Amino acid sequence: MTKLTFIHAADLHLDSPFAGMSTIPNSIFKRLKESTFQSAKNIFDLAVARAVDFVLLSGDLFDESNRSLKAQLFLRNQFVRLQTHGIEVFIIYGNHDHLGGEWTPIEWPENVHVFSSSTPSEISYYRGKQLVASIYGFSYKERAVYENMTSHYVKTTDAAYHIAMLHGTLAGQEGHDAYAPFQLQQLIARDFDYWALGHIHKRALLHEDPFIIYPGNVQGRHIKETGEKGCYLIHLSEDSQAADFISCADIIFEKLAIDITETVHMTDLVTLVEGKINELKEEGVPHFVRIELTGDAPSYFEHTQLEVLEELLTVFHEQEEDEDVFVWVMSIDCRTNEDVIYPEDSFLKELTAEIAQFESYEELLLPIKRHPIYRKSGKALTKEDELDIKEEAQRLLTEQLKQL
Repeated sequence: MTKLTFIHAADLHLDSPFAGMSTIPNSIFKRLKESTFQSAKNIFDLAVARAVDFVLLSGDLFDESNRSLKAQLFLRNQFVRLQTHGIEVFIIYGNHDHLGGEWTPIEWPENVHVFSSSTPSEISYYRGKQLVASIYGFSYKERAVYENMTSHYVKTTDAAYHIAMLHGTLAGQEGHDAYAPFQLQQLIARDFDYWALGHIHKRALLHEDPFIIYPGNVQGRHIKETGEKGCYLIHLSEDSQAADFISCADIIFEKLAIDITETVHMTDLVTLVEGKINELKEEGVPHFVRIELTGDAPSYFEHTQLEVLEELLTVFHEQEEDEDVFVWVMSIDCRTNEDVIYPEDSFLKELTAEIAQFESYEELLLPIKRHPIYRKSGKALTKEDELDIKEEAQRLLTEQLKQL
């Protein structure tokens, strides 16, 4: 009986800049900047520990097409380590690290197989002289690929297993650019044994027989990418299959909703929040959290919200600066009394509707785009960026109106 064990990961985003977070203390920001590298290393450590046959990396290994030498050499060193353990690596490049970018090329070790064609091709995986699996995939030649590529995935060998790698978007997914879009039924119809997807940063098991899986990204990069991040460990045999998600993130982003209705004094609130922070510390992984205070606002809290929250944030920051396993509170937002129903003709309802319908980002950014710094290093907004802007605008608007 032929068995196959491999790791499926995607969206490492090495060199992610963690924009807007450089104001945090240097020691914590340095840990954050290195987190994409450490999370990737955790995956390769897992590959060695579990003695897998190979590792699939389904696109966006690098955060930008002008991939840094540091990030490339890091991966090369990791791949050499895998080579010493007899582990192969199969790579496709996505929209972030497309082949049209500019970078200093390096040579990968012999155990690394890159799909460099813009249409799916096959690379064989042998165990000794036995053809065990055929891996299929393609890489983005430029940042945007809008064609549905599923019809180009065709079995070409008599291997025991046929595995497809695809960096693309399930049709109908909101908040993501529709790169290499596909319908779920189209993938199932190709009759492959496994679909190793990439591009979407939220993990999802789309189908079980065959497995069609988004592993999500390996390391959260902002508060929208919450919870555990990592990879899937896959076991395939002639009569069984298993897919186990394994967390590999070096730092976790999380939102904490804390009901403060029953607190009587400010010390009760502080104790409650500190308890939640200590629970996260017990997990042994650093966290960045956004705290949302919910429920009914206690009397001691109603008229001093902004001042109290700013002071509270400072206190928690001072407690965490020198901690190895820290919980860095990014913000404390007051969401108390949010069950208030606004009239249909209210100002807030109208303004919220305007925010939801806003689409003129290009016009808004035009003056900025003329600046030479933007022309050199700026990048286009993605659909996810636009949704983030709208959500943050609505959050800030609600917070300010509460103070009126």
